[in-house]
Amino acid sequence: MKNTILVITVIALIAGSAQAKSIDTGYEPEGFDQLAKQKGIFSTTLVHPDSDLSRYSKIYPKKVMLVVRDPGRQMEQPATGSILGKRSGGGVMPEWEDLEQLKRIINEAIVAELDRDTGFELVHDAGPGTLVLRAAVVDIVCDESSKIKTADGEPAPILSQGTIVFDLIDGESGVIQVRVGERRKCKAPKGSASSAEDNGPWPNVACWVRTAAADFRRVLAGMSGETDT
Repeated sequence: MKNTILVITVIALIAGSAQAKSIDTGYEPEGFDQLAKQKGIFSTTLVHPDSDLSRYSKIYPKKVMLVVRDPGRQMEQPATGSILGKRSGGGVMPEWEDLEQLKRIINEAIVAELDRDTGFELVHDAGPGTLVLRAAVVDIVCDESSKIKTADGEPAPILSQGTIVFDLIDGESGVIQVRVGERRKCKAPKGSASSAEDNGPWPNVACWVRTAAADFRRVLAGMSGETDT
């Protein structure tokens, strides 16, 4: 493990950078400043005043963005309405290959949950009647496992906690319709069924993400008028 600042384009940004300190996920989609707070399943639920998800029939899930906390920095208090909080540094910085694997696990878990009966068709590009889903896990804190080893025999990284965020963006205009998210510790809920992913490298991440994606699916069903199953 390298306990140094490592910037990986798209796959990982460093929490503590100028971008990550001022906004939730390192970017603000068009219309972000118009979002209004609402009560919901997630501690942060922001909805565009003109949002009507019943107008959409398809979802285009883009690759997840990861933002890993720089172990040597302390988070500063972000702007009002942000999902991030003020937290100290700590943890370790995973290697590139480990982050690639983490990204794959998270992507697959989200798509698998959304592939259930949501009333939306999953597609591979944006267009009319399409919501672009931009998911992110930001301010990730990684530790090392004494039980799980890498291929080189080194302690493997584990995801301790992170802020998971789901953005729904209009596929034609690029205007954000909904942002939901909250900070969660990475652990499997009691009684949940584990998978091979949960017992291998990055333990519990797949189950952790599936649980958050299931909550997001409930949000989606409620806002679109569909019945969640």
